Amino acid sequence: MWLLFSLVALVLSTVPVVIGAHVVRARRRGFLVCLAALLISYLITGFAFRALHHLGFLALFASGLGYMLVLDTTYWRGLGIAVIHAVLMAVLFFALAATMFHGVRDMMRHLPAQFNAPVQWV
Repeated sequence: MWLLFSLVALVLSTVPVVIGAHVVRARRRGFLVCLAALLISYLITGFAFRALHHLGFLALFASGLGYMLVLDTTYWRGLGIAVIHAVLMAVLFFALAATMFHGVRDMMRHLPAQFNAPVQWV
């Protein structure tokens, strides 16, 4: 189950890179190439995040370097891919969070009354 979840998460993370590569017209746009670019960009971002003492927004500029090197494009286009990836992943995160929130809220409606009763403090 963990392996299946990891594969789904990897595919969902790679799709925004593929979209970004097509938007900026990178020379290499295949799914496996974008997956490799994503992994290398994560490594570079991790090192930059650590070197910049946890200033994550500055590490975004380093991630453009990984996309530039693997997808055979300019730095600015690589940075554009990084921004597109960050925005689409944030949208995906909030969409999944909203879906889970509504699912939990619907489950709470079906609980017996004693679980929904207010708590009395002593």
